[in-house]
Amino acid sequence: MTDDTHTDETAAAQPTEHTTDRSVVVPVYRERPDVWTGLVERLLTAGWDEVVVCLDAPDDDARRAAERVATHDGVALAVSDERRGKGGALRAGLAVADGDVLGYVDADGAVAVEALDRLYRTVEWGTAPVAAGSRDAGDADREGQSLLRRALGCGYRLLARGATGVPVTDFQCGAKAFRREVWTAVADDIDETGFAFDTELLALAHRRGFEIREVPIAWNDPGESDVDVGTDVPALLRSLARIRGTLRETPRAMPDGGAGVAADPEHTNADGGDEADEADDADDDPMHVALVTSHPPNRGHLAEYGEELARSYAARDDTEVTVLARRTDRAPNVEDRGDYEVRRVWERDSARSAWRLLRELRSDKYDAVQFNLHMTYFGTTNAYRFLGLALPPLCRATLDVPVVTTLHDLLEIVEDDHVDDTVGTLERVGARAATQLVLLSDATTVTAAEYRDIVAERYPLGDPVHVPHGTFKRADGGTVPLDPPLRLLVFGFLGPTKDIETTVRAFRQVRQAVPDAELVIAGGSHPDYPGHREELESRFGEEPGVEFTGYVEEDELDDVWGSATAVLMPYHTCTGVSGVFQLAKSYGKPVVAFENEGMRTSTVETGGDAAFVNPGSATSLADGIVDLWEDRERLRDIAHTNAAAGDAVSMAETTDQFVDLLTASSTAVATDGGEEA
Repeated sequence: MTDDTHTDETAAAQPTEHTTDRSVVVPVYRERPDVWTGLVERLLTAGWDEVVVCLDAPDDDARRAAERVATHDGVALAVSDERRGKGGALRAGLAVADGDVLGYVDADGAVAVEALDRLYRTVEWGTAPVAAGSRDAGDADREGQSLLRRALGCGYRLLARGATGVPVTDFQCGAKAFRREVWTAVADDIDETGFAFDTELLALAHRRGFEIREVPIAWNDPGESDVDVGTDVPALLRSLARIRGTLRETPRAMPDGGAGVAADPEHTNADGGDEADEADDADDDPMHVALVTSHPPNRGHLAEYGEELARSYAARDDTEVTVLARRTDRAPNVEDRGDYEVRRVWERDSARSAWRLLRELRSDKYDAVQFNLHMTYFGTTNAYRFLGLALPPLCRATLDVPVVTTLHDLLEIVEDDHVDDTVGTLERVGARAATQLVLLSDATTVTAAEYRDIVAERYPLGDPVHVPHGTFKRADGGTVPLDPPLRLLVFGFLGPTKDIETTVRAFRQVRQAVPDAELVIAGGSHPDYPGHREELESRFGEEPGVEFTGYVEEDELDDVWGSATAVLMPYHTCTGVSGVFQLAKSYGKPVVAFENEGMRTSTVETGGDAAFVNPGSATSLADGIVDLWEDRERLRDIAHTNAAAGDAVSMAETTDQFVDLLTASSTAVATDGGEEA
């Protein structure tokens, strides 16, 4: 998309006057009469053939002013004693307007008549059937607008572009112009009566195949907006969700003069073939996927999952993959892993690295992008976390390749009594806003069916797809060591939600029944809780039978897991599908876990089995372990169930689903003509 910036030479080559009748609608609600009547007079003087003034709930002064302007030739009134809303007033005015070129402008004078004239000339000269004023494109300018409203506008733009696919920089500028047939094509489908009217009009016009051209304008905020942030912003979001649903039910159309490309010699090869043949040849090339993920030697935050997923992509004939990973002092910034390349381009808590990642993704190297995300991936503070989670929709809005996001956790899964005391209402609202942003990727996947249902219920925009976590096939599973000693394994990064204190107290009771039992606590401190493992080891490292191993390297995993009799998961909460449980399935190990809703969702509802005990109870945990050790048949059954579940959905099968999503999203992006900024 290009901005409408006519040069002097272009203007000289065009008609100096419009050749079709112009109608403009001016919606009026509580604006001062001298402001909007002055606007009407300037429009008539500048050559508009018809000005339709739509007054909502006018007071006596507004009525008297309307009577005065109605005496001018070319002025029509559409008066309502009730508040119709901006969209309702515009629908009423456009329904009665007679011009060949229609449009509207806000009554507050923020848009100059000269700027509106450029929009109308864009349509009249055949540059595009729809011209939308933009306060952000090209050399546009905003004067007098508060920082809050600018921020809200930027956020809404990301949401609206993600929901509608319309490649514009400013949906809500109160200046538009379009050919009559555009309004005829969309009028019956427009339901909006509020401030989202502009968005619905552009979305439906785009869906019907009409090209939309943005025209940079200077916009001067009069400071008298009747937009109420507390009520109108939520209403805008609800409307956006409804508009998205409408678009899904609206078939694409290519009307005369729309954005379709007719067959012509420029699209034909010299040998008589067309470019479709070349496209078919291109389809034989593998899709180059940029996988944004943490990756070893970084530890935690799905690094191992990212590595397994990269391997799975690299093993396919129809994809090649480059991992765009977090930087680390332990590895070079560019590393050849044999079957794929790792480029370490981003860091936590860094705005600069976010832009560095965007620059890499915009380099035209990649045919698709997949973000492998944890809610706290990009930062230790809320601001950087929010910035990182805004990257997928930002990429979707600015790249012409599909963007798929895999979201591994949700705030809603955390039990309320285990949310950190520092996580207040504002932080929770921010986390949900960030989740909503992530859902504006071309496709978003979640790793549990329940997460999909939660998102569908609580978030108005986004249609998540359940793609199972996938298991890491490392060893033959289901063959549990049944000979003593009873070897219990706690695996993974150690933080406050993993109750090691209760586990050690339970293990003391287990040792009374099974004296040679061993407890292996394998893993380092959680990245968000540095030093936590060291503190635990200082307290419990001398306990009989207890061993702290620290972080387990890749080549040590088989030994640690293979020698385990059972895996303990003493988690008070879990915000996503448990990678530890997936490993237990991969190795065919029985699991004993704390009973809570989050844990069931994170474990057995993904396939597999576990013995559940009361959370926080050392006696319940000890009894569960001893009962399982004494019931060898039950021990073997859980192991075999988990091994079978591990075979059911491998990482290769999970990757199959990702490739299908990327391919479908790529087709949709191509159909929409890309997301040209």
